[in-house]
Amino acid sequence: MTKPSTNNMRNENTRPHVAVRSPSLLSKVLAVAVMALAVLASAAFFMLQRQIKEAPAFAVLNLNKVVQVNETILASKGLKPEELAVEAKIFAHRMKTEIENLQKECNCTLLVSSAVISPTKLPDYTEPLLQKLGFTPDKIAKSEILVAERMKALQSNFSKAFK
Repeated sequence: MTKPSTNNMRNENTRPHVAVRSPSLLSKVLAVAVMALAVLASAAFFMLQRQIKEAPAFAVLNLNKVVQVNETILASKGLKPEELAVEAKIFAHRMKTEIENLQKECNCTLLVSSAVISPTKLPDYTEPLLQKLGFTPDKIAKSEILVAERMKALQSNFSKAFK
């Protein structure tokens, strides 16, 4: 039988015994936090991707209609020319502001509908813009009736003047 060498024994005995330590509570909490952040980040990424896909890149506005509605409402008020000029400036500023707000809300680029040639039907934001400007269907209808009545009265007065 062979004797174990003293060198081998010395090496085996002098090696420090390393105790296996379990991870501390702090490292466990950090690991859970990192995993939770990874899950939340991936969920946020997928939600953002979905939102980008659902949001239209372009939409249209019929600015001719918006301006005509404003003209009808102003005509129904019977304002003097200088008052009309002030109202037109106020309207132009409000319309610009509301268009900017609408673009932020829809997360899209708004185009003038008369300038768009596309086989694809784009979302139309004309009605929401009219609503934001305070031009309800009821208000528009009343203004149109009032303007029509004034036009009839003017035509009648004009006809009487030449008889």
